[in-house]
Amino acid sequence: MENKFIDKVYDSVASKTTLLDRKMFDYLLRSIFAGIFLCLIYTFCMQLVSDFNGTSVPALGKMLMSYLFGIGLVFIVYFGAELFTSNAMYFSVGSSHKQVTIKKSIKLLITCWIGNFIGAGIMAAILVGTGLFNISNGVFPNPALYELAAKKASLPWDQVLCRGILANFVVNVVIYIQSVVKEDVSRLLIIPLGLVPFVYLGFEHSIANFGIFFMTWFTPEAAAQAVYHGHHFTTLGAFHNLLFATLGNLIGGGLMVGGYFAYLNRKRIKENKTCISEE
Repeated sequence: MENKFIDKVYDSVASKTTLLDRKMFDYLLRSIFAGIFLCLIYTFCMQLVSDFNGTSVPALGKMLMSYLFGIGLVFIVYFGAELFTSNAMYFSVGSSHKQVTIKKSIKLLITCWIGNFIGAGIMAAILVGTGLFNISNGVFPNPALYELAAKKASLPWDQVLCRGILANFVVNVVIYIQSVVKEDVSRLLIIPLGLVPFVYLGFEHSIANFGIFFMTWFTPEAAAQAVYHGHHFTTLGAFHNLLFATLGNLIGGGLMVGGYFAYLNRKRIKENKTCISEE
């Protein structure tokens, strides 16, 4: 099973780097759509939480949101979109096994991160343009989203880092499992269910956070009202979160999961007939 997975990683790394080299805009477009999907689904999930917070069973909203968030990853997998956090695992294995240079891996990861960021901004702008998030009678319809933005922007760096590690550890374990499962029905069940611990516990996924922050940036009146334990949302706090969430995601997906498979399958390095040299 692991050998087949490593073969898939090799093929994926080769196709991704080829696309990046030959048709960079095409690769960027795939990355943009990953950001679009996560922003859309995360916003939907937080609307769900807000709606349930006004009922006698607010915990049900959080539980449903934790499961339904996985729809975003389903969209990404089946749409062929490019997600920074899963690429952290692929290119950790690929560069360790000499399938791609470290220089090219870094270039691809940066391009993917930027594309995800752009995509989240595009979707957030469209969502705000619908008018669904306009203030009405002095109240915003999605206070849970803005409170979450304030919370994320106020967390200390060490907590964001650790939550970022765990978020991408869970995401890439799920990516591995769905990649070795043959039936589509199984994938559709495994992906959302596998992400529940990460979402429910409030771990930090840098790309998902793009959407939350863009929605807040594009509705400044809501940002001004958002408070979490006395802390207001700030742009500086948002970028502080994104920095350490990204580093944590790289560690969780690239080192913990990617490093795990790279080390356990290290004999494959010797079996490779050719190694790519640094350009």
